[in-house]
Amino acid sequence: MCKRPACPPPKSQCPPKPQCPPPPCKPGPTLWTKLNCVPCNRLAFFLVGAGIGLYYDQMKQEMKKAQEETAKQAQKTPKELEKEKKERDKKEKERKEKEKKEKAQQEKERKEREKKEKEKK
Repeated sequence: MCKRPACPPPKSQCPPKPQCPPPPCKPGPTLWTKLNCVPCNRLAFFLVGAGIGLYYDQMKQEMKKAQEETAKQAQKTPKELEKEKKERDKKEKERKEKEKKEKAQQEKERKEREKKEKEKK
């Protein structure tokens, strides 16, 4: 160590220990770890459950309506059924006639345009 007699006593070779060790290097939290918490999970399951409940209620209402319609159809007399059938047929015929008229009108307009184009040339 020190050969001179006036030297201070030798220091230890180890550096002084820090009071708190430095924190280990960790990556920041990911999106999954942020969202994977109890309140988020509760909210997600609540929304899924509410969606299933609403779908189930809507399905029940549709089934009720369908049953009521079939019950009404069963209560109607044959005359009423024939009347309804005639009305439906009449509406369908009117719709077909309108479609034919519209097609004829469009065809006529197309021919007129073609004639005008030929005259311009």
